[in-house]
Amino acid sequence: MQSLYARAWYSKALALLNLKNPIGSEKNFEKALEAFDALLEITPKDTVAWQYRGNILRYLDRPDEALEAFEKALAFDPENIPARYFKGLTLGYLNLPEKALEAFRGVIERDPENAGALYYSGLALNQLWRHTEAVSALSEALKINPDNPGAWYYRGVSLYILRKCMEALEAFEKTLALEPSHAGAWEGKAKAYLSLGRRREALRACEKAIELEPSSAGAWETQGKILKGIGRREEALGAFEKSLILEPMNAENRLEKGRLLGSLGRCGEALLEFESVLQIDSSLTEAKINKGKALLAVGNYQKALDSFSKTLKEGTENSESWGGMGSCLLALGKYYEAMKAYERALALGTENSCTLSGIGEIYYELGDLTRALEFFEQALSLDIENAFAWNGKGNALCKLGKYREALEAYENLLTLDYESLPARYNKGIVLSRLKARLKNSGESLENQFQTAFKKYLELSGKLSENKIGSEGWKCRGLAFAELGEYEEAIKAFDRAAEYSPEYITPAVYKGISLICLKRYEEALVLFEQAEEIFYTNMGAEGKGDPDEEKKAEESWMMNFAMNFAGKKPILEILRNAKGFALDALGRYKDALEAFEDARKVSGNGKISFSGKGIVFAHCGKWKKAIEEFDSVLILDPENVPASVMKAFALIRLEEFGKAAEFLEKLTLKDCDSDLSLCLLGFAFSKQGDLEKALRAYRKAIEANPKNIHARNGLAEICFIIGNSTGALKELEASIAEAPDNAYSRSLKGRVELEEQECENALDSFRRALTLDTENQRLMLWDAYARYIYAESFFDEDSARFRYALLTAAGKLEKAAVCREAEDSELRAYALYFLGLCYCKVHYFRKASERLEECLKLENSKKIKQPAALLLKSIRAKKPKHAWWEWWFAPGARSFIKKTGFGIIVALIFSILLSHPAASTLPFISWPAAYISQIFYPAGENITSWALYGREYVISVLILSFLLVLPGLSSGSVENGEIEPETLTPPFPDFYIPVSVLEEFTERLEKSLFSTEPMRESIEKLGKF
Repeated sequence: MQSLYARAWYSKALALLNLKNPIGSEKNFEKALEAFDALLEITPKDTVAWQYRGNILRYLDRPDEALEAFEKALAFDPENIPARYFKGLTLGYLNLPEKALEAFRGVIERDPENAGALYYSGLALNQLWRHTEAVSALSEALKINPDNPGAWYYRGVSLYILRKCMEALEAFEKTLALEPSHAGAWEGKAKAYLSLGRRREALRACEKAIELEPSSAGAWETQGKILKGIGRREEALGAFEKSLILEPMNAENRLEKGRLLGSLGRCGEALLEFESVLQIDSSLTEAKINKGKALLAVGNYQKALDSFSKTLKEGTENSESWGGMGSCLLALGKYYEAMKAYERALALGTENSCTLSGIGEIYYELGDLTRALEFFEQALSLDIENAFAWNGKGNALCKLGKYREALEAYENLLTLDYESLPARYNKGIVLSRLKARLKNSGESLENQFQTAFKKYLELSGKLSENKIGSEGWKCRGLAFAELGEYEEAIKAFDRAAEYSPEYITPAVYKGISLICLKRYEEALVLFEQAEEIFYTNMGAEGKGDPDEEKKAEESWMMNFAMNFAGKKPILEILRNAKGFALDALGRYKDALEAFEDARKVSGNGKISFSGKGIVFAHCGKWKKAIEEFDSVLILDPENVPASVMKAFALIRLEEFGKAAEFLEKLTLKDCDSDLSLCLLGFAFSKQGDLEKALRAYRKAIEANPKNIHARNGLAEICFIIGNSTGALKELEASIAEAPDNAYSRSLKGRVELEEQECENALDSFRRALTLDTENQRLMLWDAYARYIYAESFFDEDSARFRYALLTAAGKLEKAAVCREAEDSELRAYALYFLGLCYCKVHYFRKASERLEECLKLENSKKIKQPAALLLKSIRAKKPKHAWWEWWFAPGARSFIKKTGFGIIVALIFSILLSHPAASTLPFISWPAAYISQIFYPAGENITSWALYGREYVISVLILSFLLVLPGLSSGSVENGEIEPETLTPPFPDFYIPVSVLEEFTERLEKSLFSTEPMRESIEKLGKF
């Protein structure tokens, strides 16, 4: 009876437990426990009662007491299978899998078909990592009960661990068929898919697992691995972070998080994670290596070196630590030690892409470009995504002059990393050099070159100040210089100098930028300071006694000629730049000395010889200039710029035949440039061979459509041979390219006048004068165009005609002011056209004065005859002045004449208004009365007019005669117009301007920037 009572409480407790009523269940279990305790006091050997008591204690979460109860039951009845089974469950709950397995095996020995014992033994085996046995046990359990989702799930787990992923996937599918909301099965399915490379399916399964159980750290870890595998590293990082929130002490997941942060470029955060891993488990070598890589990646090379050294001292040698040491030493400029470290890394392990990249970089820095290229290619064969190796390969190819292949390497790097600064910058350099090499580069290459540098500046500008650093600011300055933005370049070089005051390269490049801005004095001061710093640094480096290791290093370095010669280029650049600054300031002797000093440093000195040639050209010593350009050609017979400048010097010496012969040889060698062809065209035109000149100019334009000198020369020849349409076409293209070229606009005006497009011609001359305000010939042509325009479009008696000609006269007065002897012919033309304009507006006196002045000039033979004829015509025709013009004409006695005119008019009107009849006329009666009151008493004017009326009339006639006398005294006018002889101003000469020399000088100055390819940061070798 007591037993039934206890079992009733037990059954009620189980029912309440199943109804999710834990409080009621617990109370009933307590009452059941009391009842069974009372029963056992009566019958202590009741094995069933001990079994029930054990289960009740198990439900009450008192496993140790439960285990004792089951032991009691088995002590009284060893064959009690349920007691043994529940004992196994309790041992499993206490995390004692081996003892639990023993208990379940005892059950299976007594009942081989016990599905529960087989299932839980499988779980115990799984926990003990005896997965093959676990699979066998769970398979047996499933034969008995195939609808057990747990058995299918744990069977799948063991199969997955045994790398039987397809079978594991089937097991998880069976689990989900029985229990679709089994989160563990979805997670297992995701892992199986991931192992099979089916990442998309794996991601979907994992998302389902997380949806069902968001608190599963394993599911978040699995999702992180899947996302990392498909390249979604930011999301993968988020998944690992959620996993670590649930399991913060999971060292493996924290290590994985650090690697992800490193691969995302967040190396500072990665470093903190690796340090956290080492706090959890200080023995993890992988964490130590990754810490060193993180320090390397943040640019803390010395600390990274110390970290790798410590790792090697604490444990066994490994290739990754040696490779990391090599990268740190490379970053610190210790090439010999870096090479030794890399060699050790290769000796300890298989070939590593980063290690091979580092060795390639060492050879590149030492100038052994062929070996550098070999190592970069080996590195890429191991890791096609090695950004450092792609950049190194491109740099080596660029320096070897293989620009197309270098461009391809940089494009591959940009495919890997669209925002790679070295790739953007180096692409710009390669395109710049390719553009200089190709004769017909076209606009496409120019646009690509511009885009590459602009994109580099845009991307680098987003970096923080300290992230850019000295090298970054220097490269930004060079990029601005390549784009012609010298003010911005100067700012960038200043920033570079702030980071490394002892480093003179930014100062030298800043000086070159100042030269490009024509600020020569400032540049010169900067060069003097930089040279002083250079020699101070060289003196400091020479101190100290080398030890044996140092001697070995120096011996090794000597194989690569890494001595003072390696530092010569910047000194050579400095002195050449100094020479150009001195030349621009007119200090020619000092400039020659600077160029000679630069030549001594380089040993080659092509730029130095060219610079000396330019100095001699500026001095007008063209023969000496030719000698210097010949020196360049001895060193480099294919040097086109030197050849062109030699030809230019011959042209300046007016040796057009020699110049043409020399330039034709360049054409035969296929090393002709647009400038050489332009000069050839000019030489032929001066020899009168217009056909050859036309061909040469056209070839020059084909080679460089932007060459305005060639277009102007071609336009002039077209104009000479009567092809005005062709001339206008070339001139429009020239103006579009160089809107500030006055000659192009003036020639266009002349052609338009020829085509009777007077308004267009006026606009062309106006624009030309705006660009060259002091050009006397342009003033003459502008005035002439105004004269033709007025003659063509206005009536001679109209105000607009007079205004147009007087405006032209105003321009000509400026041209006539010039008094220099060599400009007397221009002055004569100006005076002639002044006479013509004044004549046309009937300012005959002024016209006569200007024409007489023109005839007095000695060098006015070309225009003496038309000027004399015009003057004679003015005098012979005696053209009539209007009488009022004489009274009001400006002049020395204009005030007296105007006063006399006023007095005479006043007298005439006073006499007339005093007549008695005047007071009877409308409108004038009141002034008549007023006059009468002033001069006559009341009524006396009537008497006076009666007595002296005749005399008054005669007086009025005399005064009126005096007013019109000036017009009568000028004589009568004969019919007919004065027809001047047709005459045009002298044409502005087309001559290859001295500005070509300046253009050549500017090219040399810009070449001093010596843009080297940018190295990829050594930080990239800290690859996770």
